[in-house]
Order: sequence, then structure tokens, then C-alpha cells
Amino acid sequence: MAQLPYITDEEATGMVATLFKHNRTLYGRVANAIRVAAHSPKLAQAVFGFNVPLLREEITENLPVRLKALIILKTSMLNGCAH
Repeated sequence: MAQLPYITDEEATGMVATLFKHNRTLYGRVANAIRVAAHSPKLAQAVFGFNVPLLREEITENLPVRLKALIILKTSMLNGCAH
């Protein structure tokens, strides 16, 4: 459980709303880590900027995006993540 509340879509304005929009475009949703980091928009940008290259196959050239997504899903399930 997060020590800080998640920033909701309704609460997101300005830079945070833009960040949420780009997250939704890339991942189909806004990750809870981004919602918590959004309390400090510059931190949230850094987290998002770090995650994007990790998932892009043409940048990392190690694993296919589908396999990375399955690894993330399995890890989340093992850690008891609800979303």
C-alpha cells in the first residue's frame, strides 16, 4: 500500500495531466508508481523517462516487448499487486 495517495485522473492538471496522457498512450493505463511520483511532477517525468527505454525493443535489443510485459505482469502478481 502506498504511503502517499495516488493522484487520480480528475486531480491531474498541467504537467501531470500530460504525463498521464503519455503513459496511457504508451502503456494503455497510468501505473500506480507514476500516480504516486506525480506528487513531484519532475520526479514522475524521470520515472517515466527511465521506463520508456526499458520497454522499447529497438533500444534495448535484448528481449521482445511481449516477453518484457509478461515478466512485469508475473512479477506484479508474485508481489501481490492489485492493479
